[in-house]
Amino acid sequence: MDTVGPTEHRYKGRVAIWSRAFVTPRPMFSAIGPFTYTAVVPWERDEPRQDALGWVDLGWVDEVTDLVSDLRSLGPLPYDPTPGALYAWSDLYSGFDDGGFAATADQVIYVRARRAGGRPIGPTEALAQRLHDHGITLALDRFRATRRLVGVMGGHALGRDSVGYRQAVALGRAITVSGRCVVTGGGPGAMEAANLGAATAGLSEDETGELVQRLAVAPDFTNDPDGFVGAALDVVGRIEAASVSLSVPTWFYGHEPTNPFATHIAKYFSNSEREDGLLAIALSGIVFLAGGPGTMQEVFQDAAQNAYRTFGAPAPMVFLDPPDRPGFWVDGGIMAALHTTFTTDDGQRRPGWNLLAEAQTVDGAIERLR
Repeated sequence: MDTVGPTEHRYKGRVAIWSRAFVTPRPMFSAIGPFTYTAVVPWERDEPRQDALGWVDLGWVDEVTDLVSDLRSLGPLPYDPTPGALYAWSDLYSGFDDGGFAATADQVIYVRARRAGGRPIGPTEALAQRLHDHGITLALDRFRATRRLVGVMGGHALGRDSVGYRQAVALGRAITVSGRCVVTGGGPGAMEAANLGAATAGLSEDETGELVQRLAVAPDFTNDPDGFVGAALDVVGRIEAASVSLSVPTWFYGHEPTNPFATHIAKYFSNSEREDGLLAIALSGIVFLAGGPGTMQEVFQDAAQNAYRTFGAPAPMVFLDPPDRPGFWVDGGIMAALHTTFTTDDGQRRPGWNLLAEAQTVDGAIERLR
């Protein structure tokens, strides 16, 4: 299993790339420090660089140099408009020790995004956010090129002290041990639990259980955001070599904390791009846990992608019952609705219908993945 140390920063590489594009570069992302724009000078390169996999390196930054020069009109920004790598938890949670959750880099960016989103965004601000998301997509493509991604979707309100949370931890662990890579929406609840299970796949079950108990002292984000985030940061700091997993959160829901247990975080401004992409990259299947309207939206959005082969061959859709609510997906009518969705008016089956599966145990869910 791939592992990442507890304090590894991947953002430093981006600062180096950004520095080459500007004269007199200044600190751009330390703690919650802003990016400061100066005169732009394009660097020259005959051919775009490629890595061992054949992926073009960061030549796209060169291509938008003239456009990026206009970003100076925005003043200091709390994010890099041309990122060259995915985030680490330590990038997003810098500033927590000084001022709690509200003072983190993640929340400073969220405040900026929320302010811009409250009215029509000017073209320069829209460009900055779009370029950021483009850079994240390129970095995400590089990450997933050699990995078999399995999505875990479920409720954001799942308490850390619940039996369902422990089930999601066990699921994330089992997916990782099987040689696949967990990907979630990056939020709290079931998403946090699955990323935690992946991160601790190299630990014993008892050791993982002790970490879950540490988290359970702050079960709810709403009433105590600093305690909730602080408990997570304490636990992630105790994982010496976290197994690799991915999360794809968004600042559209930035009021909720991005869980720090994913080693690689592809955080977007655009929720529509993030939501569609999150489902599309899970080519080895998605395991759905109990959730609310957001989870149901993901269920039928994934069904549409499969039925219409939007992103190629359909992938498994596995529905895992909660430990305390057997028959959740059948009794709630979801499986019947899905079978109707995958049936045409003349009774033919659409692509992906044979990849629908129910499971009552974590092991059963793993068996149904690709």
